[in-house]
Parts: sequence; C-alpha cells; structure tokens
Amino acid sequence: MPTLNFDEITLSEGGEQRLAAGFGGFNWLQAGIYNPDGAIAGYVSTSGQNILFIAEAGNNEVGGYEDAAAGTPLTMTRAQAFNLESLNLSSAFRPGLTVTIRAYADEAGQHVIGQKTVVVGLAEQQGVSFLGGLDFGTFLGAQRVEFNANDGDAATLDYFGIDNLTFSDTNTVVLNFDDIILPAGGEVPIASYQGFTFSQTGVYSPDGLVPGYTVSSGSNLAFIAEAGNFEVAGYENPAGSPVVITHSSQFSFLGGAFSAAFRSGLAITIRGYADEAGTQLVAERTIVANADTAEQFSFLDGEFAGLLRLEFNANDGNASTIDYFGFDDLTFFVAPAAAPTLGDVASLSFAPELTNFAGSADLSSLSAEILIA
Repeated sequence: MPTLNFDEITLSEGGEQRLAAGFGGFNWLQAGIYNPDGAIAGYVSTSGQNILFIAEAGNNEVGGYEDAAAGTPLTMTRAQAFNLESLNLSSAFRPGLTVTIRAYADEAGQHVIGQKTVVVGLAEQQGVSFLGGLDFGTFLGAQRVEFNANDGDAATLDYFGIDNLTFSDTNTVVLNFDDIILPAGGEVPIASYQGFTFSQTGVYSPDGLVPGYTVSSGSNLAFIAEAGNFEVAGYENPAGSPVVITHSSQFSFLGGAFSAAFRSGLAITIRGYADEAGTQLVAERTIVANADTAEQFSFLDGEFAGLLRLEFNANDGNASTIDYFGFDDLTFFVAPAAAPTLGDVASLSFAPELTNFAGSADLSSLSAEILIA
C-alpha cells in the first residue's frame, strides 16, 4: 500500500510550505508541510523529518492559503476512488484534541460514506486505522477525505499534524455471472463466486421460456432459487429464504440490475449487515423490479457500506403470488485485505429439479406450471 510520509519535500528545520496539488496523486486544501524543530512542541513526526499539518485550523487567515476560508478542513481529493487505511496524528498545542475524519463518495463532498472521531494527545503519535469497524459506514471507495478539529471557538488552538498516511486503490468487483458456461435455458446453483459466498442463488441463461428474466450484460443472470414456498433440489435452505451474499472482508454494495419473473411491480427488499450472521442491520431499502427489463439501481452514497452480509428478498408470505427475480452486474467495493478470487461454481450435468410440483420441473417447467395455473 502506498504511504505518504512527505519526506521527499526538502525543508530546513522549522521550515514549512504549502503542499502542492498533485502530491501523491491527490489535490490538497488547507494542507501545509512542516519540518518540526521543537518550536511547536506538539508537532512530531513518526518517520523522517516532515509532517502534514492543517494550515488554518481556527479562524485566522494565513498567507498562502487564501483559496479557502479559515477553519476549512484539511482536505484530500482524487477522481479515482481510493481506500484510506491508516495514519498517525499529533496535536500541536493542547491535549485532548478531537479530530473528525470524514470520507465522501464524491469529490464535491456531498455523499458521506465514513466518519471517525479521534481524540489526540499533545505531541502524541496517535495511530489511526480505517480498516474494520468504524463509527459510521466505511472508508472504502472515497474520492474525498476531510480532517477537521475546528470546534468553533476562536480561543482554542485546533492545529494537528499527520504523518505516514497509507491508502490503496479501490478494489471494484462486478459480478456478471457470464463466465459460467450454460446453454440457453440452462441453470446451475452457485455456492461461491468471485470471492463471495451465496445461498438460495442460481445462475440462469434466459431463453425466453421463463418470462420476465432479463440480463443487463452478457448471457447470464443470477436469480433467487426458492422465492415462494416450493422446495427446489440443490438449494438446501428453507423455501422462501432470501438470497444471502457474504464475504470474509468488509465490502460496500454499490448496486446492480434487477428484473422480475412472471410479473411487474415486484417489491424486493435489500438488507445489509455489518456481520456475517445477519444480526447488525446497517441499511434496508425496498426497490420495485419489473418484467422484461433489467433496471439499474445504484447506492453510491454509501448507504450499503461496511457490510459482511447482503440479502435480497421478495417473499411477501402469500403462496399465490410469484416472487421470483433476477439480478445482474452486481457492483461492490471490497476491502483490500481479502481481494476476491474466482470461486468454484457448483457443477451439475442437468438443471435442478423443482420437486414440489407434480413430477419434476426445471425453470421452463415452472413457467409452464405457473401459466397453466
């Protein structure tokens, strides 16, 4: 992972200068570089000589930083999404300085995806990690990060320093299911795929025999296997259980394309959890999918961030309704600690059977049974 320690900038002891735009691949606001010489006792470097510091932490204007109002947070931005991983903080003038760090999904700073508050001691080299559980959301996939200690009181000194800031490029994963080889009309259950684990999920290559299912790219889509109360061979969870997607590393769900089988106006509830067991609900949203269209739904504002488990469910509890849906091109940010790899796909030489119908049935037979009914 890249580390910014700011030591390649040559400064004399006690010297400082504004950090130029483009340093480390980022644009910077209210950012200065300082070589501590002891004159400001609280500023200490973790390694090398230099530190990054906030230029106008209070309400005093400082020459050379006129592009933003005094008190503006120290800000780093980049068009390419990144993951803030760790840094060291020091308080310049007073103990117990509260520094709030916010990450945004956009460069303009409209969509917060993560927030962490740290209390820093005087001259302390406070290590801060942004991997794992956070105060709010996650710092995966940021385009803007702000550091702020301004408490609104002009009498307090809210200056802080930063050193050894580490980050990584965002690992974006798109699941399109198209590398699973199926004939037209073929289907297969999946248990793992591209580093994610699945339950109640099959992959299907639509051929028109099951009305409504629509791909958004390629030839395949994934679908909920037992949307109603019918047990289907190859899917061992109780019929009516939601699609469950988990990962060993924290992830953010950015969206995907959904289509409904057999009927339009199907309500699908999406739930994200901070734990694999599904006890810590982070976010819930209900979308409406329609037949014969792969409609894209996006959650780019960090709504489904900081997850280890994701669920899709359309079961309304009414056995007479048809609650099947497909999904394609699911997009995620995944923490770099566990980069996804191509998982094994369950291989069957024939389509799973729907044994709760008279005789055996695959998806096309299910379609026929429903249309006859």
